[in-house]
Amino acid sequence: MSLGIWENLNFNLNEFNCILKGFLRGNEGDFILYRDEEGRLKLKVEGIMSNSSDLDLNKKSGYIDKDECLIIFEHKFLKQKILMYALPLQQTHSLMEGNSKFTDIFIVDEIAFEDSHEQIGAEYLIEFVDNLKVNSIFPHSLEWEEEHKRIYKLDGGDRELINNLVNQKHYSRNAIKFIIEEDEVSIVKSNDKYKAVIIYKKDVELVKREKIRKIISFILGCPLIFYGYTFLNKYLTPTSSYIKNINDNERNQLGINFQLPTPLSLHALNIIESNFFQNLIQEFYVKYEEYDLGNIFFTYWIAVNSNSITAAVHYGALIEKLQTNYMKINNVSYSKILDNSVFKKIRKQLEAQFDDLELADEHKKIFLNKIGNMNTYSQKDKMNFFCKDISLELSEIENIAWQQRNDAAHGNEVTNVNEAWKNTIILRELVNKFLLKLLTSSKHYLSYVHGNTEIKKL
Repeated sequence: MSLGIWENLNFNLNEFNCILKGFLRGNEGDFILYRDEEGRLKLKVEGIMSNSSDLDLNKKSGYIDKDECLIIFEHKFLKQKILMYALPLQQTHSLMEGNSKFTDIFIVDEIAFEDSHEQIGAEYLIEFVDNLKVNSIFPHSLEWEEEHKRIYKLDGGDRELINNLVNQKHYSRNAIKFIIEEDEVSIVKSNDKYKAVIIYKKDVELVKREKIRKIISFILGCPLIFYGYTFLNKYLTPTSSYIKNINDNERNQLGINFQLPTPLSLHALNIIESNFFQNLIQEFYVKYEEYDLGNIFFTYWIAVNSNSITAAVHYGALIEKLQTNYMKINNVSYSKILDNSVFKKIRKQLEAQFDDLELADEHKKIFLNKIGNMNTYSQKDKMNFFCKDISLELSEIENIAWQQRNDAAHGNEVTNVNEAWKNTIILRELVNKFLLKLLTSSKHYLSYVHGNTEIKKL
């Protein structure tokens, strides 16, 4: 059984029996699992109509529990199971006398392949990812041949290739190795455009792997799209696998052009040096929870994939969140100008003076409510204090771009679209600079403002 998720997956389940039908019409029929032209997982079911042939979903109303969507197939001869969660998408009937057929298409959310006979402990875990668009020269190598395009199979037929993949000591290109908390990890880029695999030398928990993927995405300048994974036992035979559908947001992110936030070598822009990459991975990982990087990276890629006006708002929100996290972590505050005890005295004096003014009560009330905001720094002041604390001085064009963020957030008119787009690029670089300055030892960032790639000092 091939896990050809980089191909048009087209797997016939004719060697399996359906033992749990979910929302299928019944347990009989021809079942084909495939990916459509947009990469969506689908199940095609063809069968003969009977008097009771109807989708169980047609009888449902209201909330549908996920377990109700579960379909289970069991191999007729081997101890293998396929579990999938699927909902009907399309129904077609051919009502020919004596031979009425149906064709149903299901959208599949996720699939798990299990082989209980081969569960002898996971030695390796291989993740499948897409969107690795960085065109740098990798520090290690792996030789790929044409026949290796279909490589991961549950029947173990590609054991020799997998053995080479996980046991080779030295790569000279197309791969990056690094270590996180004693876990040895490799990223291997295939020759199939932007596809890649991430190899772990042991079973690493899902939460940790998600962190690592998100950090790699930021460092390499484009969000990695996760398709699934497979376990290998000590005989390097795939034992269990998982494949997921990708959602619309992930599908849109496949169109993002990569931009490295920082140079990965100071010798050439198209080279990745192992020590640069290892240090960045480690530094981001250590401060991942402290700076809430999971949510920051999520918003970051939404901003990158948005139009210039919307993106400006997202980048502004990210900068404010980084400021808030920094103040909390370092126990500093840019909120109050005066101590509350001092300001309370000033407030009482101002309120007394308003009582003596000949103003309508409604106007007095409005002004009195505004007094509380007088002791709060403006966002411009907060930015100045923040930059001074982290020893990062904003340029004139960065200050202008920061003002655009304010205009976008308040719906002010944009008179120059080209200038707005340029300012959005500057805001993205500003987010990159803050992340690098706060979380890493990197001394440089990459600028794309003028149309070419420039290495600049932080």
